[in-house]
Amino acid sequence: MNRLISRNVIGVAPALLGLALVTGCGDSDPCEDLESGEACTWLGLKGEEGFNGDGLHRSETRVSQPQDLLFMPDGTAWFTDFNNFLIRRIHPDGTVESMVGSVDPIFPGDGPFGGVPPGGADGGEWLLNHPTNLLLQPDGSVLVVAWHNHKLLTINPDTGFVNVVCGGGAGFGGDGELAADAALFKQLNDATFDDDGNLYIVDQQNERVRRIDTAGVITTIAGDGTLGTGGDGGPAIDAQFSWAQGSNPNPSGGILHHAGRLYISDTEADVLRVIDLTTGIIDRFAGTGAEGFSGDGGPALEATLNAPRDLELGPDGDLYFADTDNSVVRAINLESGVIRTVVGTGELGVDEDERLLATETRLRRPFGISFDPEGNLYVMDSLNSRIVKVAR
Repeated sequence: MNRLISRNVIGVAPALLGLALVTGCGDSDPCEDLESGEACTWLGLKGEEGFNGDGLHRSETRVSQPQDLLFMPDGTAWFTDFNNFLIRRIHPDGTVESMVGSVDPIFPGDGPFGGVPPGGADGGEWLLNHPTNLLLQPDGSVLVVAWHNHKLLTINPDTGFVNVVCGGGAGFGGDGELAADAALFKQLNDATFDDDGNLYIVDQQNERVRRIDTAGVITTIAGDGTLGTGGDGGPAIDAQFSWAQGSNPNPSGGILHHAGRLYISDTEADVLRVIDLTTGIIDRFAGTGAEGFSGDGGPALEATLNAPRDLELGPDGDLYFADTDNSVVRAINLESGVIRTVVGTGELGVDEDERLLATETRLRRPFGISFDPEGNLYVMDSLNSRIVKVAR
Protein backbone atom coordinates (compact mmCIF):
# COMPACT_ATOMS: atom_id res chain seq x y z
CA MET A 1 0.00 0.00 0.00
CA ASN A 2 1.08 3.53 -0.69
CA ARG A 3 2.54 5.22 2.40
CA LEU A 4 3.23 8.88 3.12
CA ILE A 5 6.81 8.86 4.34
CA SER A 6 8.85 11.79 3.10
CA ARG A 7 9.13 13.88 -0.02
CA ASN A 8 10.00 11.88 -3.12
CA VAL A 9 9.52 8.61 -1.19
CA ILE A 10 6.35 6.69 -1.98
CA GLY A 11 3.95 6.14 0.77
CA VAL A 12 1.34 8.01 0.40
CA ALA A 13 -14.10 24.16 0.04
CA PRO A 14 -14.47 27.30 1.33
CA ALA A 15 -16.85 27.49 4.30
CA LEU A 16 -20.52 26.92 3.51
CA LEU A 17 -22.03 29.77 5.46
CA GLY A 18 -25.24 29.08 7.32
CA LEU A 19 -24.97 25.28 7.36
CA ALA A 20 -25.42 23.09 10.41
CA LEU A 21 -22.32 22.20 12.39
CA VAL A 22 -21.04 18.78 13.34
CA THR A 23 -21.15 18.62 17.12
CA GLY A 24 -19.41 16.48 19.67
CA CYS A 25 -20.62 14.02 22.28
CA GLY A 26 -20.43 15.99 25.50
CA ASP A 27 -17.62 14.93 27.81
CA SER A 28 -16.26 12.41 25.27
CA ASP A 29 -15.32 15.20 22.89
CA PRO A 30 -11.78 16.47 23.55
CA CYS A 31 -12.44 19.53 21.37
CA GLU A 32 -15.45 20.78 23.32
CA ASP A 33 -15.25 24.45 24.34
CA LEU A 34 -11.98 25.20 22.57
CA GLU A 35 -10.84 28.78 22.99
CA SER A 36 -9.89 30.90 20.00
CA GLY A 37 -6.52 29.86 18.59
CA GLU A 38 -6.41 26.53 20.45
CA ALA A 39 -5.97 23.23 18.62
CA CYS A 40 -6.93 19.67 19.47
CA THR A 41 -7.26 16.23 17.85
CA TRP A 42 -10.79 16.26 16.43
CA LEU A 43 -10.69 12.91 14.60
CA GLY A 44 -8.42 9.95 15.08
CA LEU A 45 -6.06 8.54 17.67
CA LYS A 46 -3.06 10.75 17.03
CA GLY A 47 -0.14 8.82 15.66
CA GLU A 48 -2.10 5.53 15.66
CA GLU A 49 -2.73 4.70 12.02
CA GLY A 50 -5.21 1.95 11.23
CA PHE A 51 -8.84 0.91 11.01
CA ASN A 52 -11.00 -0.15 13.95
CA GLY A 53 -14.40 -0.21 12.31
CA ASP A 54 -17.47 2.01 12.25
CA GLY A 55 -19.90 3.27 14.86
CA LEU A 56 -17.32 4.75 17.23
CA HIS A 57 -17.05 8.42 18.13
CA ARG A 58 -14.59 10.31 15.95
CA SER A 59 -12.25 10.73 18.94
CA GLU A 60 -12.05 6.91 19.23
CA THR A 61 -11.82 6.08 15.51
CA ARG A 62 -8.54 5.05 13.88
CA VAL A 63 -7.94 6.45 10.41
CA SER A 64 -5.10 6.26 7.91
CA GLN A 65 -3.61 9.43 6.42
CA PRO A 66 -6.73 11.58 5.87
CA GLN A 67 -6.53 13.99 2.94
CA ASP A 68 -9.70 16.11 2.83
CA LEU A 69 -12.80 17.07 4.83
CA LEU A 70 -16.12 18.38 3.52
CA PHE A 71 -18.94 19.82 5.64
CA MET A 72 -22.38 18.99 4.25
CA PRO A 73 -25.70 20.87 4.54
CA ASP A 74 -27.24 18.06 6.64
CA GLY A 75 -24.68 18.52 9.43
CA THR A 76 -22.48 15.56 8.51
CA ALA A 77 -18.82 15.88 7.62
CA TRP A 78 -17.27 13.65 4.96
CA PHE A 79 -13.57 12.82 4.73
CA THR A 80 -11.20 10.81 2.60
CA ASP A 81 -9.55 8.06 4.66
CA PHE A 82 -6.78 7.82 2.09
CA ASN A 83 -4.80 4.76 3.07
CA ASN A 84 -7.85 2.86 4.28
CA PHE A 85 -9.24 3.32 0.74
CA LEU A 86 -12.48 4.74 2.13
CA ILE A 87 -14.74 7.75 2.05
CA ARG A 88 -16.38 8.10 5.45
CA ARG A 89 -18.80 10.48 7.12
CA ILE A 90 -19.13 11.81 10.63
CA HIS A 91 -22.66 12.18 11.96
CA PRO A 92 -23.77 15.13 14.08
CA ASP A 93 -23.42 12.96 17.19
CA GLY A 94 -19.77 12.32 16.29
CA THR A 95 -20.08 8.69 15.16
CA VAL A 96 -18.18 7.61 12.06
CA GLU A 97 -19.63 5.61 9.15
CA SER A 98 -17.87 4.27 6.05
CA MET A 99 -19.81 5.24 2.92
CA VAL A 100 -17.70 4.14 -0.04
CA GLY A 101 -14.87 1.69 -0.47
CA SER A 102 -13.20 -1.29 1.14
CA VAL A 103 -10.07 -1.58 3.26
CA ASP A 104 -8.88 -4.30 0.86
CA PRO A 105 -9.12 -2.85 -2.67
CA ILE A 106 -8.55 -4.56 -5.99
CA PHE A 107 -5.93 -2.64 -7.95
CA PRO A 108 -6.70 -0.32 -9.66
CA GLY A 109 -9.80 -0.33 -7.49
CA ASP A 110 -12.61 0.50 -9.89
CA GLY A 111 -15.45 -1.67 -8.68
CA PRO A 112 -16.60 -5.06 -7.45
CA PHE A 113 -14.54 -6.93 -10.04
CA GLY A 114 -11.76 -4.45 -10.66
CA GLY A 115 -13.64 -2.82 -13.55
CA VAL A 116 -15.97 0.13 -13.94
CA PRO A 117 -19.41 -1.00 -12.73
CA PRO A 118 -22.04 -0.33 -15.42
CA GLY A 119 -24.56 2.18 -14.17
CA GLY A 120 -22.71 2.73 -10.90
CA ALA A 121 -22.63 0.73 -7.70
CA ASP A 122 -23.54 0.98 -4.04
CA GLY A 123 -20.78 2.50 -1.96
CA GLY A 124 -20.11 -0.73 -0.12
CA GLU A 125 -19.43 -2.54 -3.39
CA TRP A 126 -17.01 0.04 -4.70
CA LEU A 127 -13.30 -0.58 -4.28
CA LEU A 128 -11.55 2.77 -4.15
CA ASN A 129 -7.83 3.24 -4.49
CA HIS A 130 -6.55 6.27 -2.55
CA PRO A 131 -9.26 8.95 -2.84
CA THR A 132 -7.89 12.44 -2.25
CA ASN A 133 -10.42 15.30 -2.44
CA LEU A 134 -14.15 15.97 -2.07
CA LEU A 135 -16.33 18.81 -3.41
CA LEU A 136 -19.99 19.66 -2.88
CA GLN A 137 -21.79 19.93 -6.21
CA PRO A 138 -24.68 22.32 -6.94
CA ASP A 139 -27.13 19.40 -6.95
CA GLY A 140 -26.07 18.36 -3.45
CA SER A 141 -24.04 15.32 -4.48
CA VAL A 142 -20.43 14.76 -3.45
CA LEU A 143 -17.79 14.89 -6.19
CA VAL A 144 -14.85 12.59 -5.48
CA VAL A 145 -11.38 13.09 -6.89
CA ALA A 146 -10.39 9.43 -7.06
CA TRP A 147 -6.63 9.89 -7.41
CA HIS A 148 -5.37 6.36 -7.93
CA ASN A 149 -8.50 5.37 -9.86
CA HIS A 150 -7.79 8.18 -12.37
CA LYS A 151 -11.46 9.16 -12.22
CA LEU A 152 -14.06 11.64 -11.04
CA LEU A 153 -16.95 10.01 -9.17
CA THR A 154 -20.18 11.24 -7.63
CA ILE A 155 -21.85 9.99 -4.45
CA ASN A 156 -25.52 10.39 -3.68
CA PRO A 157 -25.27 11.43 0.00
CA ASP A 158 -28.72 10.01 0.79
CA THR A 159 -28.12 6.53 -0.61
CA GLY A 160 -24.35 6.20 -0.92
CA PHE A 161 -24.72 5.19 -4.57
CA VAL A 162 -21.62 5.92 -6.68
CA ASN A 163 -21.42 6.82 -10.36
CA VAL A 164 -18.46 7.49 -12.65
CA VAL A 165 -18.41 11.02 -14.05
CA CYS A 166 -15.40 10.50 -16.29
CA GLY A 167 -12.02 8.87 -16.55
CA GLY A 168 -11.39 5.62 -18.37
CA GLY A 169 -8.10 4.69 -16.72
CA ALA A 170 -4.57 6.11 -16.56
CA GLY A 171 -3.63 8.16 -19.62
CA PHE A 172 -4.14 11.47 -21.35
CA GLY A 173 -6.90 12.22 -23.80
CA GLY A 174 -10.29 13.65 -24.55
CA ASP A 175 -9.58 17.34 -25.00
CA GLY A 176 -12.28 18.99 -27.08
CA GLU A 177 -14.70 16.11 -26.44
CA LEU A 178 -17.30 15.29 -23.83
CA ALA A 179 -15.44 14.33 -20.67
CA ALA A 180 -17.93 11.55 -19.90
CA ASP A 181 -17.08 9.86 -23.20
CA ALA A 182 -13.39 10.47 -23.70
CA ALA A 183 -11.50 12.01 -20.76
CA LEU A 184 -8.38 10.25 -19.50
CA PHE A 185 -6.40 11.39 -16.47
CA LYS A 186 -3.26 10.22 -14.74
CA GLN A 187 -3.65 10.63 -10.98
CA LEU A 188 -5.81 13.73 -10.86
CA ASN A 189 -5.37 15.14 -7.37
CA ASP A 190 -7.61 18.16 -6.77
CA ALA A 191 -10.43 20.17 -8.32
CA THR A 192 -12.38 23.40 -7.88
CA PHE A 193 -15.53 24.99 -9.30
CA ASP A 194 -15.71 28.57 -10.54
CA ASP A 195 -18.75 30.77 -10.03
CA ASP A 196 -20.31 29.60 -13.31
CA GLY A 197 -20.00 25.90 -12.56
CA ASN A 198 -16.92 25.09 -14.67
CA LEU A 199 -14.68 22.49 -13.02
CA TYR A 200 -10.87 22.86 -12.96
CA ILE A 201 -8.72 19.80 -12.28
CA VAL A 202 -5.09 19.18 -11.32
CA ASP A 203 -4.12 16.33 -13.65
CA GLN A 204 -1.00 15.48 -11.69
CA GLN A 205 1.09 13.11 -13.81
CA ASN A 206 -0.04 14.77 -17.03
CA GLU A 207 1.34 18.07 -15.61
CA ARG A 208 -1.73 19.97 -16.75
CA VAL A 209 -4.69 21.93 -15.41
CA ARG A 210 -7.83 20.88 -17.23
CA ARG A 211 -11.35 22.28 -17.35
CA ILE A 212 -14.70 20.60 -17.77
CA ASP A 213 -17.13 23.30 -18.82
CA THR A 214 -20.85 23.41 -18.08
CA ALA A 215 -21.52 21.65 -21.39
CA GLY A 216 -19.35 18.74 -20.26
CA VAL A 217 -16.46 19.39 -22.66
CA ILE A 218 -12.92 18.93 -21.36
CA THR A 219 -9.92 21.05 -22.41
CA THR A 220 -6.43 21.80 -21.15
CA ILE A 221 -6.08 25.40 -19.94
CA ALA A 222 -2.59 25.29 -18.40
CA GLY A 223 0.53 23.22 -18.76
CA ASP A 224 2.28 21.85 -21.84
CA GLY A 225 2.52 18.37 -20.35
CA THR A 226 6.19 18.50 -19.41
CA LEU A 227 7.75 18.56 -15.95
CA GLY A 228 9.36 21.92 -15.23
CA THR A 229 9.09 25.38 -13.75
CA GLY A 230 8.90 27.71 -16.74
CA GLY A 231 6.21 29.99 -18.03
CA ASP A 232 5.64 32.67 -15.40
CA GLY A 233 4.52 35.95 -16.95
CA GLY A 234 3.24 34.23 -20.10
CA PRO A 235 0.30 32.14 -21.30
CA ALA A 236 -0.59 29.40 -18.84
CA ILE A 237 -1.05 26.94 -21.68
CA ASP A 238 2.71 27.17 -22.38
CA ALA A 239 3.84 26.80 -18.77
CA GLN A 240 5.27 23.77 -17.01
CA PHE A 241 4.30 22.34 -13.64
CA SER A 242 6.28 20.26 -11.15
CA TRP A 243 3.93 17.69 -9.68
CA ALA A 244 5.33 14.36 -8.48
CA GLN A 245 5.97 11.73 -11.12
CA GLY A 246 6.80 8.03 -10.95
CA SER A 247 5.15 4.66 -10.58
CA ASN A 248 3.66 5.48 -7.18
CA PRO A 249 4.25 9.12 -6.22
CA ASN A 250 2.76 11.19 -3.41
CA PRO A 251 -0.45 13.05 -4.27
CA SER A 252 0.70 16.43 -5.53
CA GLY A 253 -0.82 19.79 -6.45
CA GLY A 254 -3.77 21.83 -5.22
CA ILE A 255 -6.16 24.27 -6.87
CA LEU A 256 -8.67 26.90 -5.76
CA HIS A 257 -10.84 29.36 -7.69
CA HIS A 258 -11.43 32.80 -6.23
CA ALA A 259 -12.52 36.06 -7.88
CA GLY A 260 -11.67 35.06 -11.44
CA ARG A 261 -8.31 33.53 -10.57
CA LEU A 262 -6.99 30.01 -10.09
CA TYR A 263 -4.52 29.62 -7.25
CA ILE A 264 -2.34 26.55 -7.75
CA SER A 265 0.18 24.84 -5.51
CA ASP A 266 3.13 23.75 -7.63
CA THR A 267 4.28 21.21 -5.09
CA GLU A 268 7.68 20.04 -6.26
CA ALA A 269 8.64 23.57 -7.36
CA ASP A 270 7.94 24.88 -3.82
CA VAL A 271 5.77 27.75 -5.04
CA LEU A 272 2.17 28.87 -5.37
CA ARG A 273 1.10 30.22 -8.76
CA VAL A 274 -1.93 32.11 -9.99
CA ILE A 275 -3.73 32.13 -13.34
CA ASP A 276 -5.84 35.11 -14.38
CA LEU A 277 -8.76 33.45 -16.15
CA THR A 278 -9.50 36.60 -18.15
CA THR A 279 -6.03 36.98 -19.66
CA GLY A 280 -4.82 33.37 -19.38
CA ILE A 281 -1.53 34.59 -17.88
CA ILE A 282 0.23 32.60 -15.15
CA ASP A 283 2.52 34.08 -12.49
CA ARG A 284 4.27 33.09 -9.31
CA PHE A 285 2.22 34.12 -6.28
CA ALA A 286 4.24 32.83 -3.31
CA GLY A 287 7.60 31.21 -2.75
CA THR A 288 10.99 31.88 -4.30
CA GLY A 289 11.35 28.40 -5.77
CA ALA A 290 13.95 27.45 -3.18
CA GLU A 291 12.97 24.78 -0.65
CA GLY A 292 12.80 26.15 2.88
CA PHE A 293 10.78 27.67 5.69
CA SER A 294 11.19 31.41 5.94
CA GLY A 295 9.54 34.75 5.27
CA ASP A 296 6.75 35.00 7.85
CA GLY A 297 5.68 38.61 8.32
CA GLY A 298 6.94 39.63 4.90
CA PRO A 299 5.95 39.35 1.23
CA ALA A 300 4.87 35.86 0.23
CA LEU A 301 6.90 36.19 -2.97
CA GLU A 302 10.07 36.39 -0.86
CA ALA A 303 9.17 33.47 1.43
CA THR A 304 10.40 29.91 1.05
CA LEU A 305 7.96 26.98 1.04
CA ASN A 306 8.36 23.22 1.11
CA ALA A 307 5.98 21.08 -0.97
CA PRO A 308 2.74 23.12 -0.65
CA ARG A 309 -0.54 21.35 -1.34
CA ASP A 310 -4.18 22.04 -0.43
CA LEU A 311 -5.54 25.60 -0.68
CA GLU A 312 -8.63 27.14 0.92
CA LEU A 313 -10.09 30.61 1.30
CA GLY A 314 -10.50 31.46 4.97
CA PRO A 315 -13.40 33.31 6.59
CA ASP A 316 -11.09 36.32 6.92
CA GLY A 317 -10.56 36.41 3.14
CA ASP A 318 -6.96 35.17 3.36
CA LEU A 319 -5.58 32.29 1.31
CA TYR A 320 -4.64 29.33 3.53
CA PHE A 321 -2.49 26.42 2.39
CA ALA A 322 -0.87 23.26 3.68
CA ASP A 323 2.90 23.79 3.57
CA THR A 324 3.26 20.04 3.78
CA ASP A 325 6.94 19.33 4.17
CA ASN A 326 7.36 22.22 6.58
CA SER A 327 4.59 20.54 8.65
CA VAL A 328 2.68 23.82 9.00
CA VAL A 329 -0.37 25.61 7.66
CA ARG A 330 0.29 29.14 6.41
CA ALA A 331 -1.91 32.00 5.23
CA ILE A 332 -1.44 34.90 2.81
CA ASN A 333 -3.33 38.17 3.00
CA LEU A 334 -4.60 38.67 -0.55
CA GLU A 335 -4.49 42.47 -0.24
CA SER A 336 -1.05 42.97 1.32
CA GLY A 337 0.63 39.76 0.13
CA VAL A 338 2.04 39.14 3.63
CA ILE A 339 2.50 35.51 4.69
CA ARG A 340 2.24 34.02 8.18
CA THR A 341 2.15 30.62 9.89
CA VAL A 342 -1.17 29.78 11.56
CA VAL A 343 -0.73 26.13 12.64
CA GLY A 344 2.38 24.12 13.42
CA THR A 345 5.86 24.78 14.72
CA GLY A 346 7.86 23.60 11.72
CA GLU A 347 9.03 20.62 13.76
CA LEU A 348 7.83 17.22 12.61
CA GLY A 349 6.04 15.37 15.39
CA VAL A 350 2.99 14.94 17.59
CA ASP A 351 2.38 16.30 21.10
CA GLU A 352 1.11 14.41 24.12
CA ASP A 353 -0.78 17.47 25.37
CA GLU A 354 -4.14 18.40 23.95
CA ARG A 355 -5.51 21.92 23.52
CA LEU A 356 -2.25 23.67 22.78
CA LEU A 357 -2.14 26.92 20.86
CA ALA A 358 -2.23 26.17 17.14
CA THR A 359 1.23 27.68 16.61
CA GLU A 360 2.59 25.42 19.38
CA THR A 361 1.04 22.23 17.97
CA ARG A 362 3.34 19.94 16.04
CA LEU A 363 2.10 18.35 12.80
CA ARG A 364 3.48 15.64 10.54
CA ARG A 365 3.14 16.40 6.83
CA PRO A 366 -0.41 17.82 6.59
CA PHE A 367 -1.89 17.27 3.13
CA GLY A 368 -5.24 19.06 3.45
CA ILE A 369 -7.16 21.83 5.18
CA SER A 370 -10.83 22.78 5.48
CA PHE A 371 -13.12 25.27 7.23
CA ASP A 372 -16.46 24.55 8.87
CA PRO A 373 -19.46 26.91 8.55
CA GLU A 374 -18.42 28.79 11.68
CA GLY A 375 -14.93 29.44 10.35
CA ASN A 376 -13.01 26.92 12.45
CA LEU A 377 -9.97 25.50 10.66
CA TYR A 378 -9.37 21.76 10.26
CA VAL A 379 -5.98 20.32 9.34
CA MET A 380 -5.57 16.88 7.79
CA ASP A 381 -2.48 15.95 9.82
CA SER A 382 -1.89 13.12 7.40
CA LEU A 383 1.16 11.31 8.72
CA ASN A 384 -0.17 11.56 12.27
CA SER A 385 -3.40 9.95 10.96
CA ARG A 386 -5.70 12.51 12.54
CA ILE A 387 -7.63 15.70 11.83
CA VAL A 388 -6.81 18.70 14.02
CA LYS A 389 -9.38 21.37 14.80
CA VAL A 390 -8.31 24.98 15.37
CA ALA A 391 -10.93 27.23 16.97
CA ARG A 392 -11.58 30.51 15.22
